[in-house]
Amino acid sequence: MPVSLTLFLAAMAASLMVSGAAAIAALREPALGLKPLWALLALTGLGGAALVPAVPGAFYWFLGMALPTASFSAAAGSWQPEVLRVLFPFGALAVLVRIAVHRRRQRVSRGRDGALAGRR
Repeated sequence: MPVSLTLFLAAMAASLMVSGAAAIAALREPALGLKPLWALLALTGLGGAALVPAVPGAFYWFLGMALPTASFSAAAGSWQPEVLRVLFPFGALAVLVRIAVHRRRQRVSRGRDGALAGRR
């Protein structure tokens, strides 16, 4: 297997893992509103590359949006992929930023509540 194909498959796996981890984190985050929508956004990719396994050295860069972040299209009646596609997990990064902001707001609000309770 050519090195470029191996690296491309590793990028596909990494993109799917980051997206899956962000979706699970969104669903498990306590008090986060609209959890299903955040989880769906985590699985969305934006911009990426495509590879034809018959010509493993040639990458085709494109701008697009898709769900999930990694996929393949096969020939009719076959499981052999004609085109492998991986997208940058932009939705996952947006969800992880949203979770970080949510946690910071929760921490600040708990700090204010504790400070107000101490003054009484």
